[in-house]
Amino acid sequence: MDFTQARVNMVKCQAVPNMVREPALLEGLLQIPREDFATGSHREFAYSDLPIPWNDGGRRSLTPVQTGWLIQEMQLTAGDRVLVIGAGSGYECAVLAAMGMTVFALESDPELAARGAKLTDPAKVQWQVAPLAEGWSQGGRYDGILFCGAVPTLPNRIVGQLQEDGVLVGILGSVGDVAMRAVRVSGIPVRQETLFETVAPSLPGFGDDAVFRL
Repeated sequence: MDFTQARVNMVKCQAVPNMVREPALLEGLLQIPREDFATGSHREFAYSDLPIPWNDGGRRSLTPVQTGWLIQEMQLTAGDRVLVIGAGSGYECAVLAAMGMTVFALESDPELAARGAKLTDPAKVQWQVAPLAEGWSQGGRYDGILFCGAVPTLPNRIVGQLQEDGVLVGILGSVGDVAMRAVRVSGIPVRQETLFETVAPSLPGFGDDAVFRL
């Protein structure tokens, strides 16, 4: 399979027609070999518009279009500090690093984190293995926070890790929901807006305590 051509086709036929237009983001999507972040036979589906398994434990990716939409909605500038929650094997981290961001990756699965750290080592992504619902307060405050999967609620402690003008994006919903919604949280006072309806794989470890509500 010609992965390079498949990557170009993904950008031209999936990302751009679906309003992913930010130049640095498109360049990042073209630059990062998504197949490297999948395993075994799943590599062949790396550029399909579907979630693909990152491992044999049930963890799956966002689709390329979901990744593009969510990153674009953060409206980042090169040099911004971004926390990626549920970073998996590091694909979104690699794209953000290619865009010039300083990236912090939080992952609860040690094996996934080890693979992600190796794959993103040239980009100097910083990794931590810890429960996702705690965020990474030791990393300071972030200009952007990206959830790489669906969560039922947004914990206050993670929203509180944003800079005053920072932006958090993610997908709200629970296992079995036929419709979830991508949201953007920003500003002081905090504002939440719905971006689009979608369905995404759920991230582990999120309960209903300490949630952010308008």
